[in-house]
Amino acid sequence: MSAESPTIKDVAAAAGVGAMTVSNTLRGKPGVRAETREKVLAAARRLNYEPNVSASMLKSGRSGIIHIVVNEFDAPFYSKLVETLSTSITEHGLVPFPEQTRYSPVAAERVLASPPLGRRLFDGEILSAEGIEAGPRLRELTTGRPAVLINACEREPTMDSVDLPNESGSGAAIRHLVGRGCRSIALVGRTSTSGDTDDAHRLRMAAARDALAACGLPHAESVMFDALEQNAGIIAGRAIADSPTDFDGAWCTDDAAALGVIRGLADRGLHVPDDIRVIGYDGVSAGAYSVPSLSTIAPDMTQLAQIALDMLMRRLENPHEHYTPSVATVGFTLLERESTS
Repeated sequence: MSAESPTIKDVAAAAGVGAMTVSNTLRGKPGVRAETREKVLAAARRLNYEPNVSASMLKSGRSGIIHIVVNEFDAPFYSKLVETLSTSITEHGLVPFPEQTRYSPVAAERVLASPPLGRRLFDGEILSAEGIEAGPRLRELTTGRPAVLINACEREPTMDSVDLPNESGSGAAIRHLVGRGCRSIALVGRTSTSGDTDDAHRLRMAAARDALAACGLPHAESVMFDALEQNAGIIAGRAIADSPTDFDGAWCTDDAAALGVIRGLADRGLHVPDDIRVIGYDGVSAGAYSVPSLSTIAPDMTQLAQIALDMLMRRLENPHEHYTPSVATVGFTLLERESTS
């Protein structure tokens, strides 16, 4: 072995494999047998091998860093999204680099146009934030880097996207409430009909109204309450309690609003689920610990991360191939907890 820092050749000699096998193993590329991968990793640890990132970038033109952009880290849904994406990226032998925009389209444009270490820092992008939409401007900001959008909800796909089960999950939530005996259900979410009708929350609201109509239940605007986060949910919960309509169920387009609704109902002396049943959407872990625990539609976040990475890696590994934009919708689980029991 060389007297200086160990090289890939040193690791290959110690593991009894070729240098290319070591390279493929350390980069997380498929095609390496599990026992060979373990042997290479053990040799690398034993030799304290550290990849020469600068040399690797110069040789391959790639950094191995994947950019994740979300609205915020503190929101339960986005923290879960960043966690699952980061885990999947790491399992691929790559490095996640998450950033938040705090719902600012201006900030979103800035983090895409001016990465902290230069425009060539990232190999690809996984994006879920306000102001990030498929189109020429996004391609200009990413300078042609492969990108996957999360929940883009495009009618005619122009970029790879992994969508949440916005409509099927919302319909399942309404049918669950109806199955629990609810006949007057409040809908809490984005109520505005202006703007982009493909917005995920509007899709969820439209699907919920369709499900109510299919069940022969009231679905006019009088059953709709505007709220997309916890504080607004508290206000919506109070409004539901103060309404002349005797609501016996409430469905929310996100769990944060649902938790707020439960608080707002309690402020007016209504108890969940005795007086009114509540179900949310997102499957955030906080819902399992609330009192009462929150029933929710939980999208398969692990599946989402895996598909997003598969889409991104296909573009990265075959940069000169032309692919039609792909769209995948992940599955979900209806978690029935105390709030609808």
